[in-house]
Amino acid sequence: MFRNIKTYRPEALIGSEQFRSYVENFESELLRGISTLSALSIVKRHPDDGIYGYQLLKELVTETKEILVIEEGTLYPILRKLERDGLLTSERKESGGRPRKYYKLTEEGIRLYNHMIGFFSKLLEAISPLMEVEIKLPDKEFLYCPNCANKIPQEEDVMFCNICGLNIEGLAK
Repeated sequence: MFRNIKTYRPEALIGSEQFRSYVENFESELLRGISTLSALSIVKRHPDDGIYGYQLLKELVTETKEILVIEEGTLYPILRKLERDGLLTSERKESGGRPRKYYKLTEEGIRLYNHMIGFFSKLLEAISPLMEVEIKLPDKEFLYCPNCANKIPQEEDVMFCNICGLNIEGLAK
């Protein structure tokens, strides 16, 4: 976000090279993991047909109200890495007369996504009092593993967390 600022008054704090560098590095570090998690979240919304990269970028910009903008040069390496790691599969299809690569989550990708989103959600909830924001996670839809924060849908009848193996029977509801 900060990187997108093009004009400012010369006496503004952003005019200081030290300040600007510090903020840009902070944003970069914070956005690295969030970009991957956000891309997986959007791919997860398209379980049947999959989604191609440009469509993913457009949905990301729309869904985040133009706050999280991932450049193509950043997104495609993320997608390739996720595919190499077995979290995504891809299929080439023609759309609008153009060949496109459509991505879908694998079963392992879904499990890892649930862990990542669970951890991130619980982290946000835990630090929210420090940041003067309020985060209220839905407590009826999901159980968060108390050991690893894996996000487990309540309707699933499971005895053990599929990430860490903790016996979670009886923790739900």
